[in-house]
Amino acid sequence: MEKVTKRVILNLDRCVECKSCSAACFYGHIFYPAVEYGQAPAATIPIICKQCDEPACVETCPNEAMKRDENGVVWRSLMLCTGCRSCINACPFGVLSSNLKAGQVGKCDFCKDKLTADLVPRCVASCPSGALKFVDEEELRQEGLLVLSSNMAGRHPVKRR
Repeated sequence: MEKVTKRVILNLDRCVECKSCSAACFYGHIFYPAVEYGQAPAATIPIICKQCDEPACVETCPNEAMKRDENGVVWRSLMLCTGCRSCINACPFGVLSSNLKAGQVGKCDFCKDKLTADLVPRCVASCPSGALKFVDEEELRQEGLLVLSSNMAGRHPVKRR
């Protein structure tokens, strides 16, 4: 598998707040979901790991449970995570799950098992409205969408349709 350059992008114009992305993540990651929700003025929106170029979660993990693999994907080792919450506190975007289950932190890994089979992550595959996509930023620009942050896009930076 080659280096991953794509990101999971949320198109705010299409999200219907169904939370199917969260359910797919929950069952696909053995009950350690990595999709959180944030409250925007007009909606509840899914918040997914931004896969930072310089991830603070990796730098602060005392047990080396957070890692970046050879393909550029930041992921968490279940066996090494002790639930110390260092990564949660270090994440500047607040995307790591603060709901600890069995003393471990949920972390998006783009569904590594799906990536190796050239498939999209579960959250993207389960989105009925097409609000979540697994694309390069250049593909978004071709569709006429604005990149509002590293993982949100829309036609208007503030207002939902």
